[in-house]
Amino acid sequence: MKKFIYGLLGFAAISLTSCDYHDPNGDKFGNDPSIGWVQFKSEDISYGTATPGAESTITASVPVVIKSLDIIDLGGNEFENNPVNDGLTVYYTVEDIDGSSSFINIPGSVYIPKGELSANITFTVPATAQISCTQFKVTLTSTSNANVTVGFEDHDIPTHEFLVGAYDLNAMVGTYNALRDGQEQYQCSIVLGEEPNSLIVNNIYGIDPNSQTTIYVSEGGIISFPEYTSNFLFVNGNTSIYVEGFDGLSTCLNGGSVSLNFRLRSTTTVYADNTLELIKQ
Repeated sequence: MKKFIYGLLGFAAISLTSCDYHDPNGDKFGNDPSIGWVQFKSEDISYGTATPGAESTITASVPVVIKSLDIIDLGGNEFENNPVNDGLTVYYTVEDIDGSSSFINIPGSVYIPKGELSANITFTVPATAQISCTQFKVTLTSTSNANVTVGFEDHDIPTHEFLVGAYDLNAMVGTYNALRDGQEQYQCSIVLGEEPNSLIVNNIYGIDPNSQTTIYVSEGGIISFPEYTSNFLFVNGNTSIYVEGFDGLSTCLNGGSVSLNFRLRSTTTVYADNTLELIKQ
C-alpha cells in the first residue's frame, strides 16, 4: 500500500503550474513525524557465504532506506516526495534465530550520509567462526532525528534476517526432501560431480530416481546450470526431454537447503517454469 498526502496540500499555492510549492520534508523531514521513516527495502533474507580459513567482510545486500509520503495534488496527479536527509543515524538490535551472532562485530547503528537515502549494514565474520550456520534478525529501533520514525504502518519492514554460513561443496552431498512448485513432494539426492564446483542432482523432477542433472555452485552459494542439452531427463514418446535451468541458491538454512529454478523442454518445445525447494535430511 502506498502512502499519500492528499487534499489540503493543494491550497491555491500548490498546483501543477505553481512555483511556490513547499516540500513538507524540506526542514529535516518537516514537522510531522509521519512524513519521514526508515525501513528495510524488502523482506527477503540476506545471505552471506564465507570462505573457510580467511576473514571475510560481508555487506548486507538489502539497505536501510529512508522513505517519505508520496503526494497527490488536487488534480489527482501523483508525484514522488523524496525526503531531505541532513545526515541520519539509524539504531538497531540483533536477535539470534539459529546459532550465535556474538562473534560478529555489529555496532548497533548505521549512518546514512547527508543527501543519501540508504546505507548498508556491514559486519565481519572471523575465520574461526566460518564453520557453521548463523541466522539472526536485525530490528530497526530508532533514529537520531525525532521526526524520522521506524516504519509507518504495520506492513512496513522494520526487520530483516541475515544468514551467514561457510561455503562447503562437500556439505551439500546427501539426501533431501523435495517440494516442487509448492505441491509435489518426493526425495532427491545430491552427489559430487566430476567437473570443478559441480554437483549432480538425482531425481530433480520426481519421476526418475536415476536421472542426473548437473548444477554448478559458486563460493557465494549461487547455482547455475550448463546448456540444457547437457541435462537429459527422460524420453516422452520419441521426444527427448531436458532440464533447462535458470538459477538457484544453496544455504545452510534448516541444516542445509537448495533452491532451484528450471523448466522442462525439448529442442522445439518449452514447458512451464518450476521451482524446487530441497531441505537436507
